[in-house]
Amino acid sequence: MRHFLILYFFSTSIFSFGQDSKWGDSEADSIRCYENYNNFGSLYNGRSYVEAFDPWLFVYNTCPEAKEVIYKIGPKIIHAKIKATDDSLKRYELISLLLRVHDDNNIYFPGKEASVLAKKAYDFYKYYPKKHFEAYKMFNSALNLDPGSLQTAYLNKYFNAVVNLYRLDSLDTEGLLNGYSRVGESAEAQTNNWNQRITTLTEKDTLGTISSKEKRILDNDIKRLNQVNKLYRNIEKKIAPLLTCDRLSLIYNEENLEVHLGDASWLRRAEKMLSKERFDTTGFNDCTDNPIYYLIAQSLYDLDPSPQSARSMGLLSIKNEKWNDAITYFTSAVDGEVDPIKKSRDHMRMAQINQKVGNLSSAKREIVDASRLNPSSGEIYLIWASVYAQAAGQCGNNVFEKNAVYWAAVNKLKQAKNIDPEISLRANKAIANYRKGFPDKSISFQFGFKEGDSYRIPCWINETVRVEF
Repeated sequence: MRHFLILYFFSTSIFSFGQDSKWGDSEADSIRCYENYNNFGSLYNGRSYVEAFDPWLFVYNTCPEAKEVIYKIGPKIIHAKIKATDDSLKRYELISLLLRVHDDNNIYFPGKEASVLAKKAYDFYKYYPKKHFEAYKMFNSALNLDPGSLQTAYLNKYFNAVVNLYRLDSLDTEGLLNGYSRVGESAEAQTNNWNQRITTLTEKDTLGTISSKEKRILDNDIKRLNQVNKLYRNIEKKIAPLLTCDRLSLIYNEENLEVHLGDASWLRRAEKMLSKERFDTTGFNDCTDNPIYYLIAQSLYDLDPSPQSARSMGLLSIKNEKWNDAITYFTSAVDGEVDPIKKSRDHMRMAQINQKVGNLSSAKREIVDASRLNPSSGEIYLIWASVYAQAAGQCGNNVFEKNAVYWAAVNKLKQAKNIDPEISLRANKAIANYRKGFPDKSISFQFGFKEGDSYRIPCWINETVRVEF
């Protein structure tokens, strides 16, 4: 009876495949497709990719609509086969097959056209590294469909094509900067969501309420965000020589602005390129001193009053020392922004504005909001420390209390170093400077404090510090 049941089940399974056109046009095709499907799946799982090629190819040719996994793992199997093949003609045929598989993926299992097309462009460029323009066109087609669906590796490859075309004089400087902007826009479309999730899940992780699934999502988002940051560093190295303000002024000028006055995309890219911070021997700077920047920022804000355009107007207000206007614009940017990292930067700017005009309690409130939104930023704590140090002489009724703020400032600098070791040099320099303002032993003793004691700083700082000399 047991053997009969097994035989009956096998027979009915075969019959059901025979009725399903996705598993071939005949019952015989269905049987062989299913056998080869299981075969290549087992070989793939065992990492025998070359051996998996023949059974995979049979399934692909005979029942291409059977399962989406045919197209998900097929490229890796073909890559292995290409690598194991010395014959140039066979390699060419395999590469053609690889590109066709990507096209068929979009035919039989639509819904991820941009991602699949970008993968095709990536593979094409891998095997035809001198065909820059063809790869460039493929990548642009994918970006036009859905810029937020391209993986970091694809964006890096795309920008390689852009740079190579520029070096061959097939793209002008504006084309190069447009390619750079497209990479940034694509990455930004993805990082906005990651940053939101990271902020939410990091808070849950700190509170101990995060689930194992959420922890995996958090780790994965952080990993992908690090990959994007690495991508930015790589392309910055390639484009940095062209990011001088003098060069940008040749592209972003009144004549070009007149042509693109109603083009929000052009205005947005121009604003980003001119306001982009870059580091040189004088520290961080941008190109917002260019007179055209005001016209671009104003035109963008009038055309598209978005968080980014409000941010631009805020930066302009800072340049013109219109502090109240700057606060208004940055508040508008914060209210409309979805990315917590960008919100954090806006709060940082408002903290610095309040610090500039001497409104230190408001500066602290803004910097606390900034740190809550981006707890991994050491830069925030550098500003926080400077706000506390600026309060020297204001918080307290005597020389001990008024200088105790330096202990709080140094505490923030230590936090900055722990969060971001790359800013240790700047933090250490500030620590050495602030230590000079510590209340000395004799004064502290007069007010009843010795090394190691705790002291609560009054006023808006309202923090407990450890007495040290």
